[in-house]
Amino acid sequence: MKMPARVVGEEKVKIKKSFVKPWMGIKYLFKKPVTIKIPYEKVEPAPKYRGFHTLDWKKCVGCNFCGQICPARAIEMTWIEGEKRPHPKVDYGRCTFCQFCVDVCPTGALGFSENFYLTTGGFEEDLELYDWVPIHPDKVKELNEKFGDYRFPVERIEKKGDGVYVYHLRDGEKLEFKILGYGLRPPAAAKPKPAAKAQTKTPTKKEEPGKETAQPETKKDGTETEKKE
Repeated sequence: MKMPARVVGEEKVKIKKSFVKPWMGIKYLFKKPVTIKIPYEKVEPAPKYRGFHTLDWKKCVGCNFCGQICPARAIEMTWIEGEKRPHPKVDYGRCTFCQFCVDVCPTGALGFSENFYLTTGGFEEDLELYDWVPIHPDKVKELNEKFGDYRFPVERIEKKGDGVYVYHLRDGEKLEFKILGYGLRPPAAAKPKPAAKAQTKTPTKKEEPGKETAQPETKKDGTETEKKE
């Protein structure tokens, strides 16, 4: 039989008063802060640091191995207009940066960078930055060489109507694409439309020029007979 847990009342807890402890925090005024001022200060990441993802759209075959192995269910296969296969979309509100998805990718299309800074102004539209389709690793490398601060490669994600997204990269370049749907099966908008069949007209008998069409004759009893020429 389990004994019920006992909670000690506050009246039985002995509090030792001290006049020295409140003044002990003064010593930290003369020490260097442990934290850094983001984004004005930066630190070098560890070698092979597992940061934000990269994706080569041409190599991706849409196998969904990355989505199946993800323990946090942070990957959703996304159909993009003009692409034959779906590509992974990563939700950084769920991602634990374990990079299992990178290890299991059979074609090496999915990778990771050393970028780890992702700061926003706290606006609602900034939440789009946390859910994106990764861009090409060469572009991420180019931005790192230009800025060297390991920040998120996309400055702003603009969401237009009808599923159109615009990635505003840090160097001023724009990447625009249209999302047609999600899942492994292609949505109706992504399926190729069947070619329209040509309508064949039945040939009609041409009338000879100057020849009138025979009109039916009406008899006195009301019946019609074809007029003979």
